[in-house]
This record gives sequence, C-alpha cells and structure tokens, in this order.
Amino acid sequence: MREIVESYFKHRSLVNHQLASYNDCIPIGDGKESRMENIVRNIRIGSDEPVEDDEGGMVKLDLLDKEIIVRLKNLRLGRPTIKEANGAEHHATPMECRLRKLTYFSPVYLDFKIFRDDLPPSPGSEMGFQEETSVHIGNLPIMVRSARCNLNPNHADENRRLSPETSTEDSERYTQLLRKYGEDPLDPGGYFIINGTERVLISMEDLAPNRVTVEKNKKYAHETQVAKIFSQKDGVRKPLNVEKRRDGMLMVKIPSAGTTPIPLVLLMRALGVAKDMDIFASIAGPPEAMKYTVANLNDLRDNEEYGVDTSEEALAWLEKKFAAGQQKEYRESRIQNLLDNELLPHLGSKFDNREKKAIFLGRIARQVLEMAIMDKDPNDKDHYANKRVRLAGDLVEDLFRVSLQQLARDLKYQLERHHNRKRELRISSCLRPDVLTTKIMHALATGNWVGGRSGVSQLLDRTTYLSALSHMRRVTSPLVRSQPHFEARDLHPTQWGRLCPNETPEGQNCGLVKNAAQMIDVSEEVPEEDVKALLKEAGVDDDPEGWADGSRIHVNGDIFGLHKRPHKLVSQFKRRRRSGRIRPEVSIRHDHENRDVFINTDRGRMLRPLLISPTLSLVEL
Repeated sequence: MREIVESYFKHRSLVNHQLASYNDCIPIGDGKESRMENIVRNIRIGSDEPVEDDEGGMVKLDLLDKEIIVRLKNLRLGRPTIKEANGAEHHATPMECRLRKLTYFSPVYLDFKIFRDDLPPSPGSEMGFQEETSVHIGNLPIMVRSARCNLNPNHADENRRLSPETSTEDSERYTQLLRKYGEDPLDPGGYFIINGTERVLISMEDLAPNRVTVEKNKKYAHETQVAKIFSQKDGVRKPLNVEKRRDGMLMVKIPSAGTTPIPLVLLMRALGVAKDMDIFASIAGPPEAMKYTVANLNDLRDNEEYGVDTSEEALAWLEKKFAAGQQKEYRESRIQNLLDNELLPHLGSKFDNREKKAIFLGRIARQVLEMAIMDKDPNDKDHYANKRVRLAGDLVEDLFRVSLQQLARDLKYQLERHHNRKRELRISSCLRPDVLTTKIMHALATGNWVGGRSGVSQLLDRTTYLSALSHMRRVTSPLVRSQPHFEARDLHPTQWGRLCPNETPEGQNCGLVKNAAQMIDVSEEVPEEDVKALLKEAGVDDDPEGWADGSRIHVNGDIFGLHKRPHKLVSQFKRRRRSGRIRPEVSIRHDHENRDVFINTDRGRMLRPLLISPTLSLVEL
C-alpha cells in the first residue's frame, strides 16, 4: 500500500488539481484549443449571429454608411516578463515580483481582421479586409509553477526541457535551478503574485448543471412537487421549474421568459409533439400517472384559457401570451428564441433539437408525478454526485469572459469614434489594454469576483508549510453564513475519502468551509465526442424513430440516444475504462427504474482513488 501512495504523489503535487485546471484554461501551445480561445471565438458584440464558422469572435460596428466587422481569434500568452521604466524587458521570477512588489503576469496577444465593404473583395468573401496580428490586448496573472510559469520544468532551463518526475538527473538539475531563482523546491505553487502578495483562489462548491432535482414545496400549508434544472451552455445558466399543482396540472416556469407559467403539455405541443400517444410515451411512469397525463391533455383542449389541440395552436398561444400586439415577424422570432435559446439550451439551440427537448420535459414530468404518487423522498442536494467544484481555472475563465466582453465593447466604441472623426481604423491605436488588465487585477487583488461573490481571492496563509497547503486545498460553499443550513453543515456519507471530516473552522463558517482529502483528484473535462464515438460502436442508436423502445443514454445531461441492452453496455463501458481505452475520470450510472444511463465527462467532479483487485469480476462496480 505504501508503494502505491508514494507512486501516486511522485507524479502529482498536493495542489495538482488547481494547476491542472489553470493549465486547461490558458493557451499553452500544445495544439489543444483552450477554454480562453473558445471564449474569444464565441464572443458576439453588436450581432446575434450564431457561431457557425471558424473566423472567430465578432464585433460589428453600428454605422450608417459602411459595414465594418472585426474578427478576433488565436489567443496567445507570452512568458512572464518585467518591463522597466527605461523600456527594457526581461523574464520575471516569482521571487523578484515578491521583493519588488510587482505582479507576476504574462502579456496576452490576439489576431484581428477588419472586414470592410469599401475595400476590394478578398477571395471567398464579399468584403476586403486588413489584418493585424499579435496585438497586445492586456496582461494575465500567471499561477506559480503552472505551464506558463518561468519556473515550470519546460521553461526553467533555457537549453532543454526537464523531466524531474522520471529522471533523477533532471530532478537534481531542477532543484538547483529553483534554489538559484530563490525558490523552495518543496513549494508546490498553485497561487498568484499580485502587487508582491501571494494570493490563492478558493475552490467553490456549486450545484451540478444539467441535472434534474425534485423537491417538495410547502406554501400556505399546501404541498406541491417541483422539479428544477439549471441548464448551462457556454457559461450561461438558464433555470427551469416544473411544478405539479394541487389540481394535478403540470406547469413550467422559464424565469428568463417572465413569470407566466406555461402548461407542460402545451409546451411539448409547441416543440413539435403533435400526437397524444407520443406525449404518453414521453411521460410514461407508473400506471397511476396515466390519469394525470389524461387530465392535463383534456384541460389543455377543453379549457377556454388555452383551447389548444395542435402544434400550430400551441405556437399561436405562446405568441399571444409573450408578444401580444407586436408584428408577426417579431412574435415568431420571440417564440423561436424562447424555444431554442431560453428553454434547456444544453440540449442544443437548433430547430432539430426541439423533439429532444420535449422528450426531456416528459422525463422531468415523470419524476414529478412519481414523487407525488409514490411519496418518494426529495433529491438530496448535499449528495456529492449533485455537486461540482469550481477550481482556479473555472474562476479565471469566468473573470476572463466578462473582462474580454468589456474590452470588445470598448473596442467597438473606440472604432466607431475614430470612424466618425474620419481617422484611420487601426486596432492597435483604438484598443486599450488597460481595460482587460484592470478588471482582472482588481478582482484578484480584492477578491470581489464576477457575479457578486466576495472572498474568492485570499491572501495565502504562510504561517506554516501545512497551513499553506491546507489553504490551497480549501473548498467553500456559496450558502449565506448567517443562516443555519443544518443539513449543508453536516457530514454527508458521500464526503468520505473526498473531504476531511475534521478540518473545518468553528463559528458561522463551520461545515461550510471544508478542506479536500489528500488523495482526491478533481476531474478535468473529457471531450464528449470521444465517448460518443465509443457509444456508437457499442450499438447506441443516436437517431431513433421512437424514444420509448429502450434505455435513454445521457451524456452530460444531453440525451444522446437509445440502447436496448443497457446492462451489457454498462459492463462493456467499465471494461474499456479499466483497460485504458476510456479516460478513468469518465463516470457511468445505470438507473434501472427509469431506464436511463447517465455518463458524465464534465469537469469539477471530486474523485477518490479506488483500488480494484485483478481477480475481481467486472460485473459488480
């Protein structure tokens, strides 16, 4: 056992999860598209056009006489540098930044293209363009010992890359270099240096997106059943509530579309489910649920408030309810945006995804009815399968997204200003790098993060070596400290092996501020396409004619397809995972009762090591 633990820590530091998350977020030049590059390519300012091409992000100017579009892509980071007052630059080291009260950061570069209709058209485009490459857009703080740090084994030696994990000679050379730069070889890194102070980003617990949770809602002494889901795509969350009223009616609330509840069956009709039989098949559930489904269908048809029996009538009702008195084109686009972008965006935002959304709504309705009929217990919010941990990379990603949008809006304003004053349009003269830098530095220096959160960035506790390690492995809950939250503060069985049962502060933070166990790991995102390709090999039908004949396969909350032999699929999946064909952090769960198989490849799941005996059969776990 001792040999296993030693080999585990030989290749992983105690803050490996923070370093891996940050490295996954920033561009490190390994050919893999980083999360920051995805943010750049998805940005849309002045235009609502969907991301369909490879031209990158878009900033469209509001001009009367010309059409000018700015495209931006290819984000790159330089090495951490220090610029002196006389203009000289040299590579920075963390110790120099500590002593001189400087910030340890790297310059950020971006490529721009300005498309203009008053220039000769370029091949494959109706407009000509002028290009500017490697424009400095600001500075990004670098985590000590991350892939972009000057102390990383890839950069510490100018002559070659070091491999301290595998080579004893490289390990000794790396230790000598760290001492030369004034660093402690035992310091694991995982923190930032802002104005000479060491600051650490505290990991945050969050409810898992794209998961349905069912709970009981007691209001005015009457109990109703409510299902909630936070549908998340590209960093934007859209909540959805499905409630069973006392009269048996199932109503849907989409907060971003107003407070008006929509009958669930009407919404399924609007999504293209025209036949009553298809609605029955989508909801299914126990035999007792049949009467509720019939009551909902009859009420929708007979009630004067609705009077809906077809998909066209359902769309007309929605147009009348949410865009009354507007022109027909506006009404249609409003409802199209509601169904495609506001309703369960993680399932897709195209017209073809509407049937999948209707099936998903039927599954939510079944869970609500099962709780009402069978008096099931509500879902446990404190179960760690329903939690995700947001690490340094996720927090920096949120901050960079907001900062880049602010920079793009400022660039749009400056370009329009230059155009109105008849000046030459050049990105380098219009872009202000301090907009991005100031926003990021202020958040890291004060701890006040985007979304109104505070205390995200904290001064690293250097009282002892163990206190510093503990601080970098801290996990905090977003719940309000002044409220009791008894269940959230209690030890939960699923925290075993993942969170330390002893190390938590006294007072109002008790149970809400926790520390990760030593041997945990936090999952990084595995590309869905790799898992979906293997599922197709295993016989999963990703385009079935009906969704009732088999078990539904969910990948990160999205319905991928059907399989008629789920037990065989699950055992085959685990066999491939243990043989190394599937990454070990991909999880799978079979829900026998509801005929669902859930596969998760997303980031933020707290994992603990599991030793499997070679003689153990592959059927049980």
